[in-house]
Amino acid sequence: MNPDLTALGIDIGGSRVRVALVTPTGDVLARVAGALPADGDPAPLSELVAQLCRRLRTHAHRRPVAVGVGLPGIFNRRTGVVQRAVNLPKLEGVNVRRLLQDALGLRVLLDTDVNAAGWAQWRRFSPQPRRFIYLTLGTGVGGCVILNGRIVRHTHDGPGHLGFLIVDTADDAPVDGAGVRGSLSALVCGPALQAAAEPDGSLPAAVLAPTAVALARGCLQLAHLYAPDVIALGGGVIDHHPELVDGAWQAFARYRSSLTPPDLRIARAPLPGDDAGVIGAALLALRA
Repeated sequence: MNPDLTALGIDIGGSRVRVALVTPTGDVLARVAGALPADGDPAPLSELVAQLCRRLRTHAHRRPVAVGVGLPGIFNRRTGVVQRAVNLPKLEGVNVRRLLQDALGLRVLLDTDVNAAGWAQWRRFSPQPRRFIYLTLGTGVGGCVILNGRIVRHTHDGPGHLGFLIVDTADDAPVDGAGVRGSLSALVCGPALQAAAEPDGSLPAAVLAPTAVALARGCLQLAHLYAPDVIALGGGVIDHHPELVDGAWQAFARYRSSLTPPDLRIARAPLPGDDAGVIGAALLALRA
């Protein structure tokens, strides 16, 4: 691929819109961000994205050849119409691809935010794992599976809901935002850990240990489903509490079975959560 080509990566999150100008090797030439319009209101959102992209193109003096967008929720990848977006309800029923193509005048590739982030994380590994899983821990838990260089499509052609794996069967286990008791999201999401953190933001051992065990149990189920070479952990929770990666790896050793891939490792994702989404969205657009 021509190294002079660039693409815009756009990560539409729950509160921020991040945009970056990215090269085919995943290098960020420039980046900007802005506050997400309330509930993902389409008209202000398209105006904000266009404004951010103009700022980037003026600053970097490079014309992108494509645009990749990472978006949370469930949408039709063929038509671009959003079907379900819990944090962006005003986008439901909207053709986001057409909305942004009209605003930018460039072809737009649309994928889920976690698939975009997972693609960037996988690309950053050297050598790239043949069988790879990325778990991102933030407001909830999202996951991306890449097998033999291809993103595995699950529910509604999306990344699947790996955060709903059950890791605690106790009657009084925590319930996640979707009402699932004992799920991975319920036990390791950011809000749950923030509520249990010390005033300085650190997590006491009494919180770290069961959180690491919950992560290990989730990883074990994924290991039996996909036989990965690497399970990478990232997102805001890991960015702030990287010690959870070692804790999950140590707890995982206690749960291994004869079906667990012998060379499997649990590693920290190489890119911070704020970078992975925009880089991956741009790389997927260039690949397409």
